[in-house]
Amino acid sequence: MTRREERVPTNWIAMIRLFDGTEIPCTVKDISKSGARLGVPGTWDLPPSFMLKVVGRDFVLRLTLAWRRGNYAGVRIDRIAKLTATEEKAESANGQRPDYQSIGSRSRR
Repeated sequence: MTRREERVPTNWIAMIRLFDGTEIPCTVKDISKSGARLGVPGTWDLPPSFMLKVVGRDFVLRLTLAWRRGNYAGVRIDRIAKLTATEEKAESANGQRPDYQSIGSRSRR
């Protein structure tokens, strides 16, 4: 399958936010202007759409789930919103530290 845009490999730590407030730690494995591949523990069910905040970045993404296979999920980027400095400070001040150990490790090739 040919992609519209080239995917750029990443290994960003991120947090999925469901609309009920649930947060799921994940990693962004690659990204393009229109989509991304996320590393998400297979034990988590993902809804058709959700938000994503990349740690250390000043934006949040609204995503639509395109596919799910094991510990990976393909998503389409619907909207990007820039966070204000006040929102970023609130993010870091909430005091909760996600359990990134549940994400798993990279497979060896």
